[in-house]
Amino acid sequence: MNLNIAIKFSDRTIQTYLDYPQEKEVRVEFDDVAGTITVDEITLNGIHANINYNTQFHFENSDTTITSVHTITKNGVYVLTIDDLYIRSTRSSTWHCSNDDPNFVFTYEFTRSSFVDTYRDRNHIGFDNEFIPCFGCSFTYGAGQPDTSAWPYLLAKKTGKNFLNLGTASSGVDGVYNNMYLLYQERPFDQCIILVPPFNRRMVKAKIGDVYLRLCSNVDLNGQKSNFHFYNDPGLRRQMRSVQQEIVDDVRNEYSTNYFNNIVDFCNSKKIDLYCSAWTKQEYEFLKQKQGFNLLPAFPQMNIFQERATDGSHPHEKHYRLFVDQITTASNFP
Repeated sequence: MNLNIAIKFSDRTIQTYLDYPQEKEVRVEFDDVAGTITVDEITLNGIHANINYNTQFHFENSDTTITSVHTITKNGVYVLTIDDLYIRSTRSSTWHCSNDDPNFVFTYEFTRSSFVDTYRDRNHIGFDNEFIPCFGCSFTYGAGQPDTSAWPYLLAKKTGKNFLNLGTASSGVDGVYNNMYLLYQERPFDQCIILVPPFNRRMVKAKIGDVYLRLCSNVDLNGQKSNFHFYNDPGLRRQMRSVQQEIVDDVRNEYSTNYFNNIVDFCNSKKIDLYCSAWTKQEYEFLKQKQGFNLLPAFPQMNIFQERATDGSHPHEKHYRLFVDQITTASNFP
């Protein structure tokens, strides 16, 4: 596989070609560092890649090596390593790809120098200890905020219980059910919280070559111009158009409401205590009419606070803190 790698440092741009997998490293020597040099951009066949993972810096005349390199202050050798995960995650805009079906729907996360090809919570705590999963979309994930500002983390900190952030940006109810069902098979749990996403979303799945790509129906495929990117695969684009038309035709949101009913039935059959809320009025009104789970207070209205996440539209930490305060004082809180 021919790969065109371009690395833009603040003082130079390096472009090289690799014959992968025979060639897997890009090495750049720095022998005249006088100040601070930043790593500004990495592209793989024209696609922007993460500038932190799979990078190292070996200091000159030293055994010291640092990882997740984004600044260079001394002489040495900068190394970028290419592997299958690096290529897949770049080609998919970090949406999870696998050879297995079914599988989890999520985006790869780079947190505290950790990047692996496994389903995990946003804070990378893991499932080894007893945990309470918190499912939802970007309002659970905490888009545009540090991982320590999202409501599952704040909830764990306030209560001392191991609430895990399993929010997936753009997810719909079917994505929540998919991940909940698969996680329970591997790591059973007896309680969970769902901040229910909008009903007008669905999963989109396509097989591209040897891998399955799973993402959500409101992901914009048009921002990627490189044909190396999975978003430009004809099969994925056809499937995306088909699912989006199905959403338009489903005026009563029967698809998502049926999936929510599946969630309730599954939790009841496994004796999982289910707690639900929503951040949109329509979905919360729906929850108020349902039974079989514990209804928590609605997520705070956005206009309560002027502050927003860095994207200007998602909740601020203040919204998440208020939500935690409201649900922890509810009489039915777990």
